[in-house]
Amino acid sequence: MVYLAQIMIVIIIIWNGGVSKEHGMPRTQEFDRSEVLDKALNVFWSDGYEASSISKLLSVMDLNRGSLYLAFRDKSTLFKEVLGQYFQGCLTALFIPTLVEIDDPALALREFFYRGFLCSDVETSFKGCLLFNTVSELSNTNPEIAGEANDYLLQLRDMFLQKLLEAKAVGMIDHRKDIDNQADFLLGILAGLRLQCKMGFDREALKNTIDIVLDSIFYKENKSKKH
Repeated sequence: MVYLAQIMIVIIIIWNGGVSKEHGMPRTQEFDRSEVLDKALNVFWSDGYEASSISKLLSVMDLNRGSLYLAFRDKSTLFKEVLGQYFQGCLTALFIPTLVEIDDPALALREFFYRGFLCSDVETSFKGCLLFNTVSELSNTNPEIAGEANDYLLQLRDMFLQKLLEAKAVGMIDHRKDIDNQADFLLGILAGLRLQCKMGFDREALKNTIDIVLDSIFYKENKSKKH
């Protein structure tokens, strides 16, 4: 098996024209990895993992087959790297600005949901969350990849938990409430809101759902901080 794998690597290098005549070594990558991953993300996000063919990925990423396999090894590895870049993008654009940088925990959670669902464009909302999409699509057929997406979602759940603990510590939440259950509840609501987006619910309906959920968690005196 090792010998066969070595032969395949040589074939891929030759197919790619990837040997430098000057040095006799495989050529280095001549593309922006992050940009290529963003292009692959657009395919996986719109079509799903299984329906994203190698030929379509090559066309959208503007790579030949040899370059793709040399850089990412296979479709599964490529997708895992896409998931990681997608999560980092979510952290930078939404998770950190709301769940880390806003001190008031009730306001932080409300801003997270408002910005995530009331400020995004219709096309992006309709595609849903790549992480939830992946768990839904691959839990039965490819549990390894689904597990990676699930791990990212659990990181978000931990961020919810931290804000809920902060809220409970300052008396914003009934001390009798189980905060772990509330964090699970918010993650489940997040999944439900993503489904509502796919179903075509308008922003007013989404906002009503968000407000009902958060109003059920926090004491009434904190509700004046809604938009």
